[in-house]
Amino acid sequence: MNMPNEVHSIDGITIHNPVTVQNLSLFILTGKENITGKTYTTLSKAMAEKQVVVNETGSVNQLSIDNTSDDYVFIHSGDIVKGGKQDRTISYDVIIPPNSKNVPLESFCVEQGRWEQRAEEEVVAFSSNSKMLSSRDLKLAAKHEKNQGKVWSKVSEQKGYLNDKLSAKNGYEVDVADNESDSSLQLALESEELKKAKEEFYGELKDLIDTPDALGYAYAINGEIYGVEVYNNTQLFTDLWDKILESIIVEAISKEGDDVLTQKTEKEVLAFMETVTTADKNSIKKLNAVTNFKTFENEKGDVVFATEDLNKKKWVHKSYMQIDTSAVKPGRLNNSSLFQNRH
Repeated sequence: MNMPNEVHSIDGITIHNPVTVQNLSLFILTGKENITGKTYTTLSKAMAEKQVVVNETGSVNQLSIDNTSDDYVFIHSGDIVKGGKQDRTISYDVIIPPNSKNVPLESFCVEQGRWEQRAEEEVVAFSSNSKMLSSRDLKLAAKHEKNQGKVWSKVSEQKGYLNDKLSAKNGYEVDVADNESDSSLQLALESEELKKAKEEFYGELKDLIDTPDALGYAYAINGEIYGVEVYNNTQLFTDLWDKILESIIVEAISKEGDDVLTQKTEKEVLAFMETVTTADKNSIKKLNAVTNFKTFENEKGDVVFATEDLNKKKWVHKSYMQIDTSAVKPGRLNNSSLFQNRH
């Protein structure tokens, strides 16, 4: 048990007591934002307000985007765009500059089989972004392993988990797949049965975003820490919150009834964040004129993904995760410090 006044902090980020609903524990992180005076429009809002057009290119793993507004648009890794020839997820965080055209987006298909117009949707572009990837394994398959076959496999796996858990919970058979396209993750996440199951979680957790100086969160499912996400701009985190919260609630529902470990504490979240103080492997990928995507990984499978705004010369989003290294050869040791550039 924590001492009454014990504070768990790292690099100016404070970890708060968890709020637990069923098998999901959510820790809010607070701190001082370092990207101020700049507003990022989320992809959801930009698409809804027709500020951007996400274009079908005919290539499964690459789309393009036109930004006709005067705003910077932030696309979150795992964002799902609905429509086109297949629903896709965007691999990395990407910042799209104002008044820019034909900016490439690396993507993965989250709807196996379809390669044509669906119902009344537009086939040359995408209609909306209301969901994001809803499992740790899916995020890693797209962002880290970059494996389309693994993405399809994990989509199918999660839908199977949701069917099993919702059927057991309700006492009758549930199938989240939609007849319009039974392989679509997007349509499965729109399921009415799933929507009902999310309500209890959402009601208890939605107001955590109102915590003063909230910059991110950590979450644990069945007593296991699944990830930590930190944002360097409070407005961006606030605007992303509903979509983020829904994704982790869906993941928790898909794991209901599994073995439960001892509930995690703020101290254990802090230890999770401290594990990659030195990276054995690192890489930098320049995604466009204003976005770098950095990966820092050690041999134990601890990894941090960091997205940098090149105009601000500061990171915007950091994601702390752990990968399965059982089938991965250890990387070359280069003793690169993860936090050598703390902007």
